[in-house]
Amino acid sequence: MYTTIRIRVKDKKRLESLAKKLGKSLSETLRIAIEIAEKEMDKFKGDLDGVLSTLKYGKDIGETNAEKVDEYLYGGAD
Repeated sequence: MYTTIRIRVKDKKRLESLAKKLGKSLSETLRIAIEIAEKEMDKFKGDLDGVLSTLKYGKDIGETNAEKVDEYLYGGAD
């Protein structure tokens, strides 16, 4: 059984790119992506709405250095 779904053109292009990398059809690639997403969601035990709401305060800070994570998080070196 099949159905038609509507997605943004941008998302379709991303799916096509991923399908090409995987060497799979669009439907098989979508099936794989859903399976991975379900597994990842099962692992997550936090408040997803809380995580997503904090993203609106994020900004691109350019290239970073993992050794300076405290400086990035807390503002300034101690």
